[in-house]
Amino acid sequence: MVLTTKNGGVKDPTTTNMHKYLILRDTIANMQRVSAGDVIELDQAQGFDLVANKKAELYKEKPKAKKTNRSVGLKKSESKPVKKRAKK
Repeated sequence: MVLTTKNGGVKDPTTTNMHKYLILRDTIANMQRVSAGDVIELDQAQGFDLVANKKAELYKEKPKAKKTNRSVGLKKSESKPVKKRAKK
């Protein structure tokens, strides 16, 4: 049986998968000091090492909230007009 691979088993250095990671503990990544809470973009190999050592986790972006106009009673308001109490 013959094993065949693309590029003879050699990875192309120009193609790297970059992902965003949330740093959990102060550490060094990309030859720079990063603090806990930072979100940085790393290649897949270095990111895997930090995740394995529990120093980072894959960053999941939260969906942005829709902006709404909460003004009440204005002509450009999206909410219903204010009901006024009737006189007795």
